[in-house]
Amino acid sequence: MIQQFIAGMNACGQMWQVVQRNWETFAPLFTHTTKKLSRNDIRGLFDIKWSPQGSNKRDQEEDTIFLWEWWLMSIENNELDVTLEDILIFVTGADSVPTLGFPHNCEIQFYDQEPESQRVPYSSTCALILYLPRSITEEVVFKDFMQMAIKGSVGFGKV
Repeated sequence: MIQQFIAGMNACGQMWQVVQRNWETFAPLFTHTTKKLSRNDIRGLFDIKWSPQGSNKRDQEEDTIFLWEWWLMSIENNELDVTLEDILIFVTGADSVPTLGFPHNCEIQFYDQEPESQRVPYSSTCALILYLPRSITEEVVFKDFMQMAIKGSVGFGKV
């Protein structure tokens, strides 16, 4: 099998020889190396789906993103019982960013709270979407919602 792999790589312009000569450059591609995520890593994974500029919904979404940024900073400073890797698992189902990345950036989308109820943030791991509530303005409420969502989710195949 290994000889077939090498022959296949060499069928593309002697690619295996290039890999051998520059193995340090190719090591992350052929080996699993996990690095600790930073707040900037998490921020870079997401595109935010905003409502139109100037709308009331947009103002509420900006409040939510302010709290999201505060929350990420608190996690990075080890002030909370959630890790950045926990966020990645919650949104994608993966415990590390794949070597070649995800097929597309994750998204943050927003939802309105129903009257008389409080829905916690949720995600779609298939679509790589994190849904955050509009109109939460208190850090403690946002932190509790996120903590409940991430720590309270049971994960795939667990009951």
